Amino acid sequence: MDLGIRGRTALVLGASAGIGEAVALALAREGAGLVLAARRLEQLQSVARRATELGASTARAVPIDLTDEHSIESSVEVLQREVGAIDIAVLNGGGPVSGKFSDVSLERWDDAYRLVLRSMLQLTAALVPVMRRRRWGRVVALTSTSVKQPIDALVLSNAFRTALVAALRTLASEVAKDGVTVNCIATGRVDTARLRSLYQGDEARLREAAAEVPIGRIASADEYAPLVAFLCGEPARYVTGQTISIDGGLVRGLFG
Repeated sequence: MDLGIRGRTALVLGASAGIGEAVALALAREGAGLVLAARRLEQLQSVARRATELGASTARAVPIDLTDEHSIESSVEVLQREVGAIDIAVLNGGGPVSGKFSDVSLERWDDAYRLVLRSMLQLTAALVPVMRRRRWGRVVALTSTSVKQPIDALVLSNAFRTALVAALRTLASEVAKDGVTVNCIATGRVDTARLRSLYQGDEARLREAAAEVPIGRIASADEYAPLVAFLCGEPARYVTGQTISIDGGLVRGLFG
């Protein structure tokens, strides 16, 4: 399927590895121009080279620290000055530290707010007005199944990812008539460094985690990326305001 985004410019956050890298490469295969953002510039440059080989019309690396509002602001200024309009924004950042409500300090709450919620709202607020003026845009936020089914000992993720989904759902209704769609992905268990850190690299615990998924295994990032790419494309123009699970059936709700 041709997603109709050849020549469109996509900003992919967290693109240096894992899910972000897989999504960036899926968009590259569709001929999109890519702006790859994360903290690790060398890894981003490697992904940019591979994206170009796969068909990206352009691919450039932009370092950004999502915990620093000034870094976000300066990165947006660079994009506006050197890249121009962003047509597609894939919001993807690291997760906050794990912990139970009773164990998490107020400082940790502040840190998680800046990383998971404030950073994404700051970027969205900067990019969406241009999409609205151009009458075309896509925002896809990569969140967690915790927005549908809270996960034990991940209170910060449960709280702030759910808040992000609520904010973006509100935005989706505001911008729908302007040709801008806003959707979220509820991410299940995907084989990434983040997942392995949550299980402390314990292979036995990872096998147990995989067994809890109805499909019976943990996903690869490459299995995750195609649906994200589809939501970024022209055929998905009537899909907005949704939070779609990619979780192998992990969330047991009727509308999971």
